[in-house]
Amino acid sequence: MPRSTPARTGPPRALLLDHGGVLIRSVKRPERMPAFADRVLALAGGLTGLDRERVLHDIRAGRAAYGNWKNGTAREAAPREVTHREMWAEFIAADWPEAARAAVTAEATALCRGLVLAESDKAHDPAMVQVLRLCQEHGIRTGIVSNTLVGALNREMAAAGGIAPYLGVQVYSDETGHRKPGPHLLLLAARALGTDPADCWYVGDNYDRDVVCGIRAGVGRTVLLRPEARLDPAAYPQPDTVVHDGEGLLELLRSALTGPETADRGEHA
Repeated sequence: MPRSTPARTGPPRALLLDHGGVLIRSVKRPERMPAFADRVLALAGGLTGLDRERVLHDIRAGRAAYGNWKNGTAREAAPREVTHREMWAEFIAADWPEAARAAVTAEATALCRGLVLAESDKAHDPAMVQVLRLCQEHGIRTGIVSNTLVGALNREMAAAGGIAPYLGVQVYSDETGHRKPGPHLLLLAARALGTDPADCWYVGDNYDRDVVCGIRAGVGRTVLLRPEARLDPAAYPQPDTVVHDGEGLLELLRSALTGPETADRGEHA
């Protein structure tokens, strides 16, 4: 899937960012999962055939199955997102007694929210906050485009962290029903910001979802934010530019803003 047009060399009119792995840093908290399993068990009513270990196992197995499903859709032209109800009814509680399965499915959105909160702590990368501020100073519109299980949590986090005022749009897979690498989310975001995709940069941290999505949507530059130890020189297609962290993206944007002679500066795979 080669790029059909040259990458944009000047600064973007809009900068679109992935959420996990780009805008935020996460710290896994596996020690919190047993307590979450207790909450799920209580909601299911402690029905016959379920106990904490069974519930905990099925939550972990369901999450792994969801991950495998996501990987399996990465080659599709227009993959869809699963609903919160599907997550619980089909990935986690598929083999539970019918009454227990129905009980958790009825509360699927609240349980997806609780699952995400239990899994990890999240914080905005300070360098990415600087990126957003720099964009605001130079009239570059910004937005989030992300595959996510609970986009509402990301919106709350943006508001609580003080970055919501910098964002002109937030587009999440669970709210639209569409997933990357299909171009739909990026096209929605560009349209909401009043920009042509060719005038946007898109920054993600995955080859098969983000780079492919950016190319399919026709963005002006695909930027892969990925530590050097995680680069894959054999991956296809390659991004236009690679930066290894938020500081690298900040420097790339500053370079693009200084003039055409430095607009392409950055680290390339």
